Amino acid sequence: MPMIENLSLKFGKNQVFNGLGLEIPENEKLAVIGNNGSGKTSLALLLAGVIPDFISAKAGGNYPKDAGLVMQNPASQFFAMTVREELGEKAALAKRLGFEELLERSVFELSEGEKQKINLAANLGEKGLLLLDEPLELLDPVEARRFREIIEKVDSQALLWLDKNESMPEKWKKVYLNGKRKAKLPKKSGNPGSEPVMKAALSVEKGSFQMQGIELELHAREKIALIGLNGSGKSTILKALAGAEKISGKIERKKAISFVPQNPGHIFFHSGFFGEGVAENVERLQIQNLVQKSPEGLSKGMQKMLSIAAAKQGTIALVDEPTTWLDALNKERVYNFIDKSSEAMVIATHDRQLLEYCDRIFLIEKGGMSECSSTAADRFFQK
Repeated sequence: MPMIENLSLKFGKNQVFNGLGLEIPENEKLAVIGNNGSGKTSLALLLAGVIPDFISAKAGGNYPKDAGLVMQNPASQFFAMTVREELGEKAALAKRLGFEELLERSVFELSEGEKQKINLAANLGEKGLLLLDEPLELLDPVEARRFREIIEKVDSQALLWLDKNESMPEKWKKVYLNGKRKAKLPKKSGNPGSEPVMKAALSVEKGSFQMQGIELELHAREKIALIGLNGSGKSTILKALAGAEKISGKIERKKAISFVPQNPGHIFFHSGFFGEGVAENVERLQIQNLVQKSPEGLSKGMQKMLSIAAAKQGTIALVDEPTTWLDALNKERVYNFIDKSSEAMVIATHDRQLLEYCDRIFLIEKGGMSECSSTAADRFFQK
């Protein structure tokens, strides 16, 4: 039976845990839920042996030191070119877990949900304890449901799911590091203007990926949401609108672009907050305590908040998944920020609640993009 007793963890002067204890019954499922910066990922890395072997820290207490780990970003754990090569002897698990058709695929062609399934299978049975560090964070509603169905079939080892919300299956036993809290949704107050600030009529071809007939007109202060399955093209459209993808067609812009990528690490290149002209954003997001810190030392959620603040005022903001890795309190702050922003925005998201603060919704499917109603969006999120 995996036991965590009197656990302490310290990075320099920063005390992450002191006296933490958890009992995980053999072959049982337990969830640990905590806010951004509460130490969930640090706990996972400690139990998996990454800390202190590869990341320097001072740890004490009794705890398993070689647990298996399924990380937030599945692609970061791949070492082979194809699914069969990645799984090796565990390829036989594909049929049991329902993804036998993926075995001959390149790992680079998989959706985020498919990558996470492979990552899970590769770690099953390796250790007495398997850690799941926010495994649904990059998944669309369909892939998230399928992952939960697969994880419920695992009965050969103890599972510890670490997350900022209750995204795990309902029947799991739950432990809260910071108490239980739900997001308080602010009432929508922002309204769009009538002046167009961007017009686009384009097509995108990228390898085997094609999207034809993309038409979009964005108005001043308007917030447009893009929804769709993993791999449908949401991020590609944002990059195309930003001028970072080769297109056929035309884009007319009356303002400069600020692009906020899904992975905040892609825009932080040195220590200290680099943004200029974003002091008001920092204040509105209530992250004044972060701006003098090195982004590399922050949790993924705190990096995400900084990346949103870096979108300069007076620009068109193209924002990819602004609420990923965020707990309830920080989601509230982002909802308020988007709602009250005077900037026009195009936002790719898997967050149904965020749609409440958008003026129009576009669904991306079958190689195309079309405006949809809130009712149609509800059907998408209920798949």
